[in-house]
Formats: sequence, C-alpha cells, structure tokens
Amino acid sequence: MSRTRPRCQANGFTLVEVLIALVLLAMLMLILTSALRTMGQVETRVEQRVEDADDYRLATALLDQALARASARRYPSGNADNAAQVPFFQGGPNALAWVGVMPARYGLGGRHYLRLALEPGEGGARLVLRYAPWTGAPGFDAWGQAAGQVLAAPASALSFRYLDPGTGQWSPVWPPAGVPVSALPANLLPGAVALQVDGPTPPWPPLIVALTPPYATDPSATLGSFGGGTR
Repeated sequence: MSRTRPRCQANGFTLVEVLIALVLLAMLMLILTSALRTMGQVETRVEQRVEDADDYRLATALLDQALARASARRYPSGNADNAAQVPFFQGGPNALAWVGVMPARYGLGGRHYLRLALEPGEGGARLVLRYAPWTGAPGFDAWGQAAGQVLAAPASALSFRYLDPGTGQWSPVWPPAGVPVSALPANLLPGAVALQVDGPTPPWPPLIVALTPPYATDPSATLGSFGGGTR
C-alpha cells in the first residue's frame, strides 16, 4: 500500500509581484534623487548669495575708504590767474579719477592715483578700480598699465553725481560746469559723491560717500577732521 506525499506549498514571489516591487523601488529612488538634487541646488544658491553679499560689502568698504579721503592737493592749472587752483579730482558723469589713500588692509597702503570706471570684459562690462602709486605728477593717464580690481560684474551702466556743499545741489561733473574756482569749497572738492551701478547681482543700491580729505592736504581742515565715508 503506497502512501502519498503532501504537496509542498510555494514560498516565493510571483513574477508580477517582483515587477511591482521593482517599479516601486525605482519610483522611490527617483524621488530621493530629485530631493537630493533640489537640496544641492538650494545650497548652491544660498552659498552664491552669501558670496555675492560678501563681495558687495568688500567692494563698498574699499570705495568708502579709498574715495572718502580723496586728496585735496592742488596743482597749477596753467592759467596765471588760477595758478595752483586745480584739485587732483576729475569727476565725470561715467568715470571718476582722483588721488586717495589705499587702505593698508588691501596690501597696498599709501597715496595712489585711482580711477573708477566701467571696462569691457568677458561676459560684459565690469566695474573696475584702477590704482597706481602716486608720484607727485599732476595727473595720470596710463590706466591700461595700472593694477586693477574688479568690484562688480556684469555692470550695464555707471553714473556719478557730486554734491556742492555750498549750494546743496548735485552736479553730474566736478568741478561743476561754469562755476568759477572762487565759488568752490576751500578744498575744491565736492562734499559727497553719489554712485549708481546697474547690472550686478545682487543689485547695488545707490551708494553715497562723504568726502573727508586728510588733514595734510586740506587747507580748510582742522586737526579733528579724520574719518571715513558713509553710505
């Protein structure tokens, strides 16, 4: 008499169940990958914004310190009636050149010829501060050979205005057109310079720097007239 063996029950998964599990796993991996990519992009944007904000603070601090203490030294204008009555300050509507003290914290220090203007570059125009050691000459034109530092890029437009402390009016050039030397302040310099830069990211707000010439070069200064710019 033969005995029948009990049938063994199958313990594995069917093909349909395996396919469903693989699809669910693939969807989970896709969601996780997308979430990680989004987190990475957010972190990159945050780091870029922090870097841009730091660049802006450094640029404006440099301008504050270099421009605020513009030299009030004078040199002969070539006109016998106004000899020694021209300042080391050439303020135009789109560029500014002056003699000022570069902050020692930037590794330079000392009096320099400086110019702030837009210059062409990769990806568009850039706001560049050019500087060269001061030699005592009444002017400096070799800006192409001068050292430079990019303060903002890209920059689509740059404009300046200059405050006449006597009238309280802003002028697009300095000295103001048609104003005689005798009508200018004793140091022949504007009371403040307003700077507007368009194009950088993040956008630059208007920057106003009050000028406080060093005592040694300002014939109208008092012993307490040392200071920096303000925004």
